[in-house]
Order: sequence, then C-alpha cells, then structure tokens
Amino acid sequence: MTFAHSHLLWFLLIVPVLVGLKLWVDAHGSHAERLFTAARLRPALVIGRSLGRSWLVYALYTLAMACLVLAVAQPRWGEEQLEVPDKGRNVFVAIDTSRSMLSRDVAPDRLTRARLAAHDLITELRGERVGLLAFAGRAYLQAPLTTDHDAIMESLQYFDHTIIEWGGSNIGDLLDVTLRAIKNLPKSNYALVLFSDGGDADQNLVPYIQRLTSAGVIIITVGVGTEEGTLIPNPEIEGDYVRDEANNVVRSKLESGVLQQLSSATGGRFLKLGTQPLTRNAIQPVLDRLTEQQSANRQTSRPIERFAWPLGLGMVFLMLAWIISSLPRPAARPVVLASAVIAFLPGPSAEARGLEETLFSLIQRNDPTPADAREALERGDYANARDLYRKLLDEKAYNDAARQELLYGLASAEHAMTNYDGSVKNFSEVLHTEDTTLRARAHRGIGHTLYDQGARGLQQQPKITIQRWTDALRHLDAAVEIDPGNKELRENRDHVAAALDELRKVMKQMEQQQQNGQGQKGQKGQKSQKGQKGQEGQSGEEGDEGDESPGDEGSDPNSDGQKKEDEGKGEKKEADDGIGGKDAKELPEGRIQAADSGKEGEEEGKKGQQGQQPGEGGGDEEKKSDKKGAASNDRNPRTGFTPGEAEGIIRQYMDEITAPLTNRYHTPPPNKKDW
Repeated sequence: MTFAHSHLLWFLLIVPVLVGLKLWVDAHGSHAERLFTAARLRPALVIGRSLGRSWLVYALYTLAMACLVLAVAQPRWGEEQLEVPDKGRNVFVAIDTSRSMLSRDVAPDRLTRARLAAHDLITELRGERVGLLAFAGRAYLQAPLTTDHDAIMESLQYFDHTIIEWGGSNIGDLLDVTLRAIKNLPKSNYALVLFSDGGDADQNLVPYIQRLTSAGVIIITVGVGTEEGTLIPNPEIEGDYVRDEANNVVRSKLESGVLQQLSSATGGRFLKLGTQPLTRNAIQPVLDRLTEQQSANRQTSRPIERFAWPLGLGMVFLMLAWIISSLPRPAARPVVLASAVIAFLPGPSAEARGLEETLFSLIQRNDPTPADAREALERGDYANARDLYRKLLDEKAYNDAARQELLYGLASAEHAMTNYDGSVKNFSEVLHTEDTTLRARAHRGIGHTLYDQGARGLQQQPKITIQRWTDALRHLDAAVEIDPGNKELRENRDHVAAALDELRKVMKQMEQQQQNGQGQKGQKGQKSQKGQKGQEGQSGEEGDEGDESPGDEGSDPNSDGQKKEDEGKGEKKEADDGIGGKDAKELPEGRIQAADSGKEGEEEGKKGQQGQQPGEGGGDEEKKSDKKGAASNDRNPRTGFTPGEAEGIIRQYMDEITAPLTNRYHTPPPNKKDW
C-alpha cells in the first residue's frame, strides 16, 4: 500500500496530543467540581455525568479525524491498465534565458518568476500537447510536443542563464525555430506562449509574422518585469552588475512594444506577469480557437485509489459520536464549571490567574510597527530590524511614501549586516521617491555601500574596486547636488574622490613599472647575444668580423659600464614590480611587499656598474648567466617549483583576475547587447 500524499500522515501525531489534552481537561474539571461543591452535595448537584460516555464520544471523534487524515493522504493498493488517447491542442512554451532575466524587479528574479508561471500553466494544461523552447541570442527546442508533462517539468527545472551561451534576446531566431519545429507535423494550428522582458526593437519581425500567420500559429506574449526596470546582477562577479562597452551599468526594463506587436499581429494577446499565478483561464480564449490533434493510443497504468474505505469508516465514527452525544444528559460540563470557579472565587488562585493570562495572551495582537523597526535599528539589533522591516513591507496597509521610508530602513539594516547587494537594491528602489530629502539620503546610502564593498575587495580585485568607487562617487555627487549645504556629505564625497585618485595613480605606476621591467629584460638579452658574437669573431677564421665585435662594445669603456648600470637598474625595477621599494608607502593598506626584491636589484646594479674589459664581456657574462640559471633552477622542496616557474604562475593568475570584466561564456550578438 502506498499513499499519494504520504507527508500528510504526520497529522496523525495529533491523536496522542488530543488524548493528553482530554486527560488534562478531565483532571482540572474534577478539581473544579471539588472546589465548587461540597462532597455531601455533589451527588445531588452533578447529575448524569458519565466519565465513560464522555471518553467514548471523544474516542469516536478522534478515530473519525484519523480516518479523514488517511483518506486525504489517498491510500493506493494495486494497479489498473488503461488506454489513454494521445490527443490535445498544440501549445509551445518559450522562456527567455538571457542575462537581463536575472533582474530582480519582480521577486525573486525575472527568470525564476517566469519558470514558476510556466510551471503553473503547464500543470493546468493536462491533456494538451506541450512543447518547450529556450532562447537568448539563439533559440533551441528543448522538448517537442508531447502529452508527457512530467518530462516537460523536468526539462524546465534546468533553465538558467547558462543554458544558452549566446547573449541577447533574439526573438527572430525563436520564431524561426518554432516554424522549423512544426514544419513536419500534421496540418493544424498552434499556440506559442512567450515569456520575455522584450527583445531588440530594431529587429525586423515582419517576415516571421507573415510565415507564422500562414502556418496557423497564435502567439501569447507574457511580459516579465517592470517599466521602471532595475540593474542586472553580474552572475560572474558577486556584488557587481552587467555593464556595456563604455563600462556603464546597464538598467534593464520591460520592453513591451515588441511583445505587443507579436501578439496583435498573430491574433493572440499580451499579458503582464504580476504576483498572481498564470492560469489557464488567462489563455482560454486562444485555446478555444485551436483544434485537437489525435495520434495513436498509449498504454498506461495507474494505482487504484482506496481512499473511500477510510473515508466511509470516518463517517461511521462521526455518526456514532453524534448519536451518543445527543442522548439526554445534564448540560454541566467541566469547562463551564471552570469558568464559574474563575468568575465567582473572591481571591483567584494561581491556576486561575495563569488561565486568564493565557487567554489574554491569545487575544492580544503583537503586530510590528515602523517605530519598533526603527528602535531595533538604532540600538544595533540589525537582524531583528531587518526582519521587522520585511514584515512591514509584506503588508499592504502603507502608502508609497511610507513604503519608501521602510525600504530605506531595510537598506540601512542590510548595509550594517554587510549584505551589500541587498542594500544597493533597496536603496535603488528608494530613488523613485518624490521626496528630495529621502532621495538624497538614498544616493548617499548607495555611495557608502559601494565604497565599503570596494574597500572590502581592494586586495584581491583592485580594478573592480575602482569601478565601485567610481559609481559611489557619482551617487555622492548626486546627493551633494540635491543637498549642497550638507557639510558632512561633502566631506564624505571628497574622501571618496581622494581615495579613488590615489588608487588610480598607484595602479598606473604599477603598470608603467611592469612595462619598463619587460623592456630592460629585452635589452639585456640582445647584449648577451652581441658578446657571444664578439668571441666568435676573435677565435674564428674571419678576423675582420672578430675585430669589429669587440670594437663595437669595448671602444668606449664607459658605454659598457653604463649599459651594465642600466641593466642593474632595470632588474631592480623588475624585482620590485610595483609592489615593494620606495613606492610601497603609496599603496593601499593590505598589499604584500616583496622585501627581498629590492636587495637583489641593488646587488645586480652594483655588479653592472663595475663594467668589464673589451673582449671579455661575453665569457664573464656567460659564466654569470650560468650561475644565475643554476640558482634559478633550484626547486623549492615545499612547493616543487623553481623561482622562475613560480613567478610565471603568479603572473598568469594576476593577469586572469585583473582581466577586463567580460562575460567569458557569452558570445555577444551583432548589436553588442549581450544582456
């Protein structure tokens, strides 16, 4: 035996709780009787009270409730074979999986909301033939038309922004894939339910609309998002947002023009997805215009429902309990006696007072107020303040101005708890308010949040810190423009600007030092080749060439020494690499300094300044290079790498984490809008 809803069997645990409650009530009722009546008068006052009949009625009611729980859990026993005709109307469901669907202007985000709405709709389309498509920069048929809705639901669970690597919302390619999917199917008409936040308004969809109309396809478009829009979180970098080619944060909003064009041109309808679920009734007028398509019957088996047995037994128990309880008897009950004791006793006992307090606690309401949330925020109880603000925002009793104040308080609590993403989101919602003072505070809050977020990742990702501090400076400028007389706000703005300029200077100096170090290495390699060439000229058969080689390098004794000195300086800069040395004081706090690199550069510089005699530079240089190479090939026993290999690995890692913030798995469309 199995149950369709086995989790409902947990309600059977109520049965022992009810038995214990009955025992407790009977004990307190008997105690109330003894307090209210004397022992010699009790047989005359308490007439017809039967403890056995009370327990019998209570047991029957309890058994009836247990049988009803079993019936609702739907017990199943055995199976039956059925032939089900595979027929139904043809409905395609397409979902936009581009990165703009990650926006959170609808909870929890556009893509998740569209998936839930599609799940609700497919659940109500039982018996219909449903197909599933996903599209972004390109479109793919994920599941063909079928009545196996379980397979459709399983495919729908894997829809996310990575299912298609091409960015954008190419509705034209979706329409083309739909036409190719129905090309080899029998002649019929079809419905396409399209979930999207809008596509490229410049795309020419007229040829596709004409082909869809001739093929009998009706499009129902469902707009996901709001007209105000919001920022798109970057799925690759936590806390950052999608940016365009100019490194500006992209704000995505619902583009309903393209969706309305498709629905009106094909005879469908345009719907806007809100907080309510998308039901079959919303698209029923379009479904009524479709014809059912039937194919061969399919064999299936289903378990036999046995819920009628516990349901009938529960009804019998209820009837017996009702008949027994309706027999003539006195109306005195333990609850009435307990109430009388509480009402007429001159001095309430501790038990009576406890019962009164319990009743009052159940009657009293403990709804949170904005004052409670502000008080929790002011005393530093940020977790409690966040929960209170969220409860207040879930209520519908506040106007727009009050909700903006609540959103500001929630954003402040999120900032204090270092949840910077939630803080920026809520502060951004407050920017829509008409109150200029509150808008200035929201700009200031976003600026502070972005500054703290950038400072938190300064050591690992300095370039991302520059972007966040730049955005923070823009918001602080906007706040100063609204409230120019706020001295503290100006000081904060100047502090962020100074920190941003200092960080940019340091990053620029580091890049220049790296470029200079690479150039000096190239010059040193060329000089070594010249020295070897001079030695070959002295020892070879062609004496003229041998004379020319040392003459070029040794004719001026100071030139060789100067070059060696330059090489020494160049190696010193390469060893520093912008991390240690004299520039270390100008770097932000937390950077690691290479303490030994400066000493190595000084020693190599002194050796280069001593110079060499003409004609002897090649041999000495080869010996030094051999010694240096032997030293550089010594492997560290702890890491297993030579210093040269370790340096290469570290440089590759730094190049990867400081690379431009691009989407590495998205191929941008021709219009360069890959969100």
